Amino acid sequence: MSSNAVRWPISLWAAVTPSGPDCPELTGAQQADVVIIGGGFTGLSTALHLREANVDVAIVEAAEPGWGASGRNNGQVIPTLSRPDPDDIIAKHGAAGERFVAMLRDSASTLFDIVGRYDIAAEHEQSGWIQPVHSPGRIKIAERRVQQWSKFGAPVELLSRDEVRDMLGSDAWFGGFWNRTGGHINPLALARGLARTVLGLGVRIYARSPATSFERRGGKWVVKTERGEISGRALVVATNAYSGEFFDVVGARHRP
Repeated sequence: MSSNAVRWPISLWAAVTPSGPDCPELTGAQQADVVIIGGGFTGLSTALHLREANVDVAIVEAAEPGWGASGRNNGQVIPTLSRPDPDDIIAKHGAAGERFVAMLRDSASTLFDIVGRYDIAAEHEQSGWIQPVHSPGRIKIAERRVQQWSKFGAPVELLSRDEVRDMLGSDAWFGGFWNRTGGHINPLALARGLARTVLGLGVRIYARSPATSFERRGGKWVVKTERGEISGRALVVATNAYSGEFFDVVGARHRP
């Protein structure tokens, strides 16, 4: 795909979300303290937190902020994983697992806090997240998850069948697991809102500029695009499943 021929997907989010900021292409030779490849949630959030720490940051984006998976998902904000429980994560990863569990526990609240603090118009609703139970035998799974997450300070609750019926309007469920910090958001509006926010904080975003390679040169990382290059002392690769639409940046195009 040519960097000058980016097409937005036909989706609900693309149809109802206001346009994002107008960002230039990367041309010539540029510099930053930290260069980020990818303008989705990971890249934009990294840029936001780095700028809050007064670090000079530039993002190189193949299309436009939010073009990939960040702007196409269903918008659920779920502060847990589908399978591993906290004890499993910590047993396998130790202290790193403890930090990861804490991050998961606080992830939804962190997101909604950022949206509120920077007044991002993302149709956000922090109304909680419910995992309903579809069979009597799976109630034990919900009980275990509530017990474990409660142990690590998460605001979770085990719901009875009647409580789930009252909340969801359906008699199909046998109970459920509720986390009060979860909710829903317009993901494309969030990505575009984060892009506007970081631009306002001084981050540079170069759009329609697929990275063709990156390499270490003279003690710095150098990222090349079709029309320019940018160097920095640190590099964050924050691409996603759509990277192959442009170039295999993470694999064959990396020159150590």
